[in-house]
Amino acid sequence: MILHLGFCNWTDSSRARSRIFKFILKVFFRRVDVLNINSLPMEGPLIIYGNHANQFVDAMNLIAKCPRSISFLIAMKSWKRRVIGDAAKLLGAVPVLRPQDIAFKGEGKIVKLEIDEEKGQYWAIGEGTNFTQIDLKKGAKLRAIKGWRGDLVTAEDPISDTKVEMKKFPEATEDTPAPVCTEPVDFKILPKVDQKKVFGDVNALLANNGTIGMFPEGGSHDQGHLLPLKAGITIMALGSAAEGTPVLIIPVGLVYFHAHRFRSKAVVQYGEPFPPPPRLVEMYRGGETRKACGELLEIVTRRLAEVTINTPDFKTNKILQTVRRLYQPDMLKQMTGREFMGYSKKFTTGFERIKETEGAKKVLSEVSEYMEELKRMGIKDKELRLVYRVKKQYGNECMVSMFGYSHLLLFLVTLPLSFPGLLLNTPIMYLSRHLALKQQVRALKASKVKVGAYDVVASEMVKWAGVFVPIFYTIYIIIVAVAADIYMRGKEWKMMRLLTPVLVFVFLPHLSYVSILLSDVWFFSWKKFCAIFRRGGSDFKKMGLRRLELVRRVRKFVEDNLREKTFAVRDYGGEGNSDGEDDSGATGETGETGETGSSGGGGGGNKVFPEDGGAKGGAE
Repeated sequence: MILHLGFCNWTDSSRARSRIFKFILKVFFRRVDVLNINSLPMEGPLIIYGNHANQFVDAMNLIAKCPRSISFLIAMKSWKRRVIGDAAKLLGAVPVLRPQDIAFKGEGKIVKLEIDEEKGQYWAIGEGTNFTQIDLKKGAKLRAIKGWRGDLVTAEDPISDTKVEMKKFPEATEDTPAPVCTEPVDFKILPKVDQKKVFGDVNALLANNGTIGMFPEGGSHDQGHLLPLKAGITIMALGSAAEGTPVLIIPVGLVYFHAHRFRSKAVVQYGEPFPPPPRLVEMYRGGETRKACGELLEIVTRRLAEVTINTPDFKTNKILQTVRRLYQPDMLKQMTGREFMGYSKKFTTGFERIKETEGAKKVLSEVSEYMEELKRMGIKDKELRLVYRVKKQYGNECMVSMFGYSHLLLFLVTLPLSFPGLLLNTPIMYLSRHLALKQQVRALKASKVKVGAYDVVASEMVKWAGVFVPIFYTIYIIIVAVAADIYMRGKEWKMMRLLTPVLVFVFLPHLSYVSILLSDVWFFSWKKFCAIFRRGGSDFKKMGLRRLELVRRVRKFVEDNLREKTFAVRDYGGEGNSDGEDDSGATGETGETGETGSSGGGGGGNKVFPEDGGAKGGAE
């Protein structure tokens, strides 16, 4: 892999950066599946858009896994950052100045939000404010620092320093109450930004058969569902189409298994490309821009939802993933990305439709209690499932014990083999993670949409590893060169004194990568041995019996309520091959699987619930 990287065609900048990102992702992720890539048009103007679940790693995944050269839209705030901004400039990204990037704290406080229902007018009343003296023109936004949720948009220029007319206040939703101001609150001002130049640059690139990549949720987040998409993508698509450019739009779902962890897994799934409807293009040309963009935004959102997994919150997502794991066939050792997407999409959409029924509430409650009991006992569901599968496969306790001891032997063999690389890379991993966690804390404080700011950790780890790897490897090479010079001085080994640091420079990356692969082996072998070793404990036996009963109840409930009645007609999953390829040309890197659970999105494919009630098991 590393030698292949070295011999790639560096005169082709798009291929070179794709190879670099492929290598980085191959190191960071244990496995990445790419689904439905055959739906990607290989020529013509194209807008690729996806959910934003893992900050800059999202863009890296698309660049590495897309055969086309992509120019991404990137926030001006990121464009100006060191390392990230420098990389964005090399990649030909298009900077976008967002209102939140130039937001500033307003003087005084907002003391009242007035509403005149008869005239349909809305005002924000301030105290000690200077609305007429600052950038608070029509289209600017007011955001409470601690108060109402959401942004209020100005309808006109300020009436006075203490009064400004606003557009209709957002209505209350299930998650967000209507904005009210019961006491004076501090506020931020988000000035209106004219994006005509950005739209012009995008239209020119598309007219030249280019590819634009974007994440219309606006910012990266770790919610379990899509945030409202920004209208910019619709303006770009309709604006280009109105100028006669035959642009296509394609959604991409990005799902991560524990996005913030090193050596985790990911899935990239392409949806079906579609053009802006001609009717909406004509509306846009005719001046009905707001209506045309609104209708296209609904289509764009729906298409992205089809290739993403959306749950109300993180807890619900964990419960539904446990339900999915309880339902899936006992002997299924390893799920492909396509199988995971299929099962997950079916369960999330199915339970969403019947979540208010007594049966669904009962099943979800039982699964939640089971998860809490496992947590209290320090046992994981995957451990119980592994022990049950091994017992069912081998039939007697002696063979089960042999299975456990074989993994102990594998652990004892691979651990010392991986130790040299681990020793050299431990300082890099420690410093990168330490700085990433510090950035996670800062990002969480600065955001109102992040749950735990886990979406920034992977990007920060990759960024800092990119800084520390050259530094530490240079130090290692210097140490070896000095040691070789001292040891071989006075001997007839002059050539070896010169070659030794060169050989270290060439083989050190290979040693590190092989150590990572060996670490995967001993890590999962140790976990399997521990699960087999614990099987005789009273708590383990008790929860194993409880799991069997819960599996029976979940499967009966799914067969009675979800299999035909609530799952969408469109099929979202299917039996894939264990090497990560699917029947539509999807590709992926394989790896040992040990856990489930995800953030981000995915879905799409063939039938996942065959008539015999299960799917084939892949190779372990």
